[in-house]
Amino acid sequence: MPKPDHETPCRQFLQPGEVLLQAAQYEAYPALPLVPAHLRVPRKKSQLEKRVWGVFSSAVEKASRPLGTVARSRLANNPVTRVAGNIAEGINEAQETIEDALDDAAEYAMYGKPMEGGWTSMAGRFHVQLTNAGGEPRHQAVTDRRLFVVTDHATGWRERAPELEVAVEVPRTDIAQLRPKPRTTFPRGRFDLVFTDGSWIALSCSFQRDMEALVGAFYGR
Repeated sequence: MPKPDHETPCRQFLQPGEVLLQAAQYEAYPALPLVPAHLRVPRKKSQLEKRVWGVFSSAVEKASRPLGTVARSRLANNPVTRVAGNIAEGINEAQETIEDALDDAAEYAMYGKPMEGGWTSMAGRFHVQLTNAGGEPRHQAVTDRRLFVVTDHATGWRERAPELEVAVEVPRTDIAQLRPKPRTTFPRGRFDLVFTDGSWIALSCSFQRDMEALVGAFYGR
C-alpha cells in the first residue's frame, strides 16, 4: 500500500519562500479537555445543512403538541411538581458528576496528562483556535518558519473533494520544543508541543515513525 501523501496538501499553504521540512497525518490526541462553551464559536452550516435543518425544524414544529397555557401554568406552579423536578435534577447532576470523574480518571490512566496551561496560555489558545476552526483533522507540517495543522471541511455522508484550511499555526519563535512522548499503549505517535510560556499540548501522528520524522525535521535531523 502506498504511503499517504501529506506533503502535497500542505504545500499549497506555504508562504512565499517558506520551506516545508516535514508533513504527517494529524490526529487529535485523545482526552484533550473540552473547550468551555463561552470560548467556542458556533460552527458555520453549509447551504445543504441549512436546508436540511430547515425542513427538519418545520417537521418537528408541526408534529409537536405543546400543552395549553393553563395546563402549563398549573404544572409549573404545583409544589409537588416543583419538588419532584428539583430532586430529579439533583440526582441526575450528581450521577453525571460521578460518571465524568470516573471517565476522566480512566482517560488519564490510559493517555496521561494531555495539556498544561490555562485557556489564556499559548497552549490553551492553540486548542481553542483549533477547536473553533472545525473540520476533520488531516495534516500537520513543520516548516522553516512555523508548525501548522490542516483540517478538512468537506465532511458529511457524501464523498466530496477535500476543502482544506489551515486551522491553527504557531511561529517557531513561540515553540520552546517538540517533545517526543511515545507510549507503550495507543497512540504511540504522541509528542508535546511546548510553548515559550511553559504551557504545552499533546499532538499526535498516526505512527511513531511519523512523529519521530516530524520532530527530527524540526531540529534539523
